[in-house]
Amino acid sequence: MGGVTEVDVAAAIGRIDEIIIREIVRTGASRPELRRALALAKGPGDLAADAALPPHMQRLVDLLVVTLPEQGPPNRLHAAMKGIDRAA
Repeated sequence: MGGVTEVDVAAAIGRIDEIIIREIVRTGASRPELRRALALAKGPGDLAADAALPPHMQRLVDLLVVTLPEQGPPNRLHAAMKGIDRAA
């Protein structure tokens, strides 16, 4: 199975920056991986579990977290930043 295309990304996410779309395609993720990454990026998530993701999936989730609009409670990017602040 090949990786996702720009059309797949646009269909799954909607209108986003072309550079982000190209970066998502460059991860080489499959359609099921894109769906999983979307779920991880949208959900409250467990940062420890995310650390176990393969690098291309982690990159995909990271791209989606900063791309998707915030929904409800703070997203994982904010949680990660709070963790960094506590460590400093």
